[in-house]
Amino acid sequence: MASSTPVAPIAKNKGFIKRELNGATFLTLEHIGHMALVVIVSGLVLSGILSAMSMWFGTAGMSSALTGGSVGILGAAASSAVEGALSLGVVAALIVLVPLLVLLDRRTRAEWHKRPGFAGRLAYKVPVYTALSVLAAAIVACKIQMLYVILSSLAFIGVTGAPIGSLYVDHFVPALLGVAVFGAAAWYLFALAKGRDHGRTFSMAAGVLAGVVSLALFITTLVVLHDGNKSFKTPGVRTDPAPAVDLPAYDEEYYRDLMKKYYQ
Repeated sequence: MASSTPVAPIAKNKGFIKRELNGATFLTLEHIGHMALVVIVSGLVLSGILSAMSMWFGTAGMSSALTGGSVGILGAAASSAVEGALSLGVVAALIVLVPLLVLLDRRTRAEWHKRPGFAGRLAYKVPVYTALSVLAAAIVACKIQMLYVILSSLAFIGVTGAPIGSLYVDHFVPALLGVAVFGAAAWYLFALAKGRDHGRTFSMAAGVLAGVVSLALFITTLVVLHDGNKSFKTPGVRTDPAPAVDLPAYDEEYYRDLMKKYYQ
């Protein structure tokens, strides 16, 4: 069940030095870090899901998105190495940041009730609303992308060779997942801004989801990197070998007779 965040008025008759010594400053920093981690972990979870999907379904991965497809000029092997490194980087970041998110959530939730006036300060409200604004902007961007795919698919009806399927796989599905992941984090922050603390539920759900994503992404990366039949595809770059062309053998007598006829 959600617990209520403290809303009591700020304690009076305390000077600046006393407020600094009672730990309120450290609580402010921890609160800011907690709100930042809510946004960062949400983005990492989404990146991990999309990276695993890109490796299994052969769509463009994070390396192509970050480099604009230029990594493809290095070849399929180098592209696979870059994609694998980015995927393992996401796994490492989740392993470090998710426990920190859980720790800061427990720490700030415990300290709020020791300092009842903290929830009435700007130091509490500004980080919450800032993180909520970032998530809201990300949700709006995802919805715009989903609407773009729908409109594009309607416009491509009847057009021969229209990439309607790839539009939904490469753009609509990632945007839909983004709405789901960022929406869950925004729901938690919105409730927190209204005085309802679902921190325990959110941290537990984030920890379980991040653990599943990390394990799946790590196994997927190992399988793809060690499977010679799989490779990361980069849009516009051909990775299959060019077909062999049989060249005619050189016939010296034929060309000698041809030269004689030409000069006669």
